Amino acid sequence: MSSQIDNRAIKKALNKVNNSAKSNRSLKKRSEDYQVFQDVFNKPTLITLYSLFNNGTLSYLNGIVNSGKESNIFWGVTPDGNDVAIKIYLTVASEFRKRLQYIEGDHRFKNINTHGHKLIELWARKEFKNLSKAYSANLPVPKPIAVKQNVLVMDFLGIDGAPYPTLSETEVEESDFEELLKLIKQLYQQSNLIHSDLSEYNVFKNSNDLILFDFGSAVDVSHPMSKDFLLRDLINICKFFSKRGITTLDAENIFKEITENDV
Repeated sequence: MSSQIDNRAIKKALNKVNNSAKSNRSLKKRSEDYQVFQDVFNKPTLITLYSLFNNGTLSYLNGIVNSGKESNIFWGVTPDGNDVAIKIYLTVASEFRKRLQYIEGDHRFKNINTHGHKLIELWARKEFKNLSKAYSANLPVPKPIAVKQNVLVMDFLGIDGAPYPTLSETEVEESDFEELLKLIKQLYQQSNLIHSDLSEYNVFKNSNDLILFDFGSAVDVSHPMSKDFLLRDLINICKFFSKRGITTLDAENIFKEITENDV
């Protein structure tokens, strides 16, 4: 009986996915993107998407926003007409095994199965938890909406399916550097989180506002390597702004200022 239900779910989800792809002209023109679109939707992912369609979280997919080794991000729409980003983690555990250091040592994920598909599902839940924690502290991050298996749904940050540009794609000013340091400090002191993978590629810039994203690697401040990750984030950011001609501060001095109240 359950296999019959699964088969129906797969067919319905596949129809929705294929109809979305066919109706998206820009997707049809980009053959590489269309291939990614086809390859990512295996049986478990289709069943997961079907449940999200069925429970009212999603209405349809509009097309691919970004693809990478670990995940693909799609532009979707809710039944209310709101744009969402649908992050589908690829069900190949090898890429995630390289990132076990961001899970091991985090007290929030002790004694949790990290084998095979369970590791990928854990990574999706981890990013959802990190986003929820940052969003609750009023930091500028995508609002997390739902997570199920290897699929994360969050607010879409952009216009008409085009995401906001990242720092790497825009002109930057000294005020951007100062604002980003402020956000790193707030993330640490108010959310007890370190991004741990921060660079010019995962900070959106919308007008003069900066928005942090891609929180899969973020760790709690209690993680044994949290200070190393924080210093690395600061070094990366200082290096980027320095290359762009912005006068920066010493990363180690910033690190000391952020962590000076640690017990």
